[in-house]
Amino acid sequence: MDDDTLGRLRALWRDGSLATGWAIPDDWWTPAVEQAIKAVNRGHGLTRACMALGDARARAGVGIAEGMTDLAALFRVFGSPNPPLAALRSFATGWAEAGFAPIGELRCEDPLTGLVSVAYLRTRLAEIYREGTARAYCLVVVTLTVADAWERVAAMLRLATLLREVFPLGDTLVRLGQGRAGALTTKPRTKRLRDSGVVEVTALPDRYRDALATLSLWT
Repeated sequence: MDDDTLGRLRALWRDGSLATGWAIPDDWWTPAVEQAIKAVNRGHGLTRACMALGDARARAGVGIAEGMTDLAALFRVFGSPNPPLAALRSFATGWAEAGFAPIGELRCEDPLTGLVSVAYLRTRLAEIYREGTARAYCLVVVTLTVADAWERVAAMLRLATLLREVFPLGDTLVRLGQGRAGALTTKPRTKRLRDSGVVEVTALPDRYRDALATLSLWT
């Protein structure tokens, strides 16, 4: 499937989902959307794709009824009035496993560093885009260059402390992965961070879906 075809199918699915009640247009896209379109198109891999979509919807706070209505909109794009039972079952399984995951997985803060989770950052990004203030923000990302796993833990703890010192006034400080952390901020201070690792500053794009795609590059 080429990019033009994928884009056309994605747009048809989104329009159909919005027409049947999807609540927040900018919250619709997720990388799992692409996986689901490709699976339905090629006729295999549907179980894994629908589970991934259910997982993504649950973690974004989408209810199972709204999620299944959205899934039905996908199959209508391909000429089917309703999703097959196997697709619904897989979606529901993915949704339930994420929705009822252990509290430690879904908590707002990373237990090691006290920085917020990526899930919380996605929620904060959605708020910013709803407010229409995204152009004022950027994401400052620091990638540690320490190779040893134990040394990297210590370096991450030092980085978390430094982030709180550099961004003390309510910026969203997030742990992005095993060796990466950052700040969603309106003031991209970077001077003190450069000794900790590789620092990148990225302005938020115009659309929420593009911000999620950018975030996925670091998580």
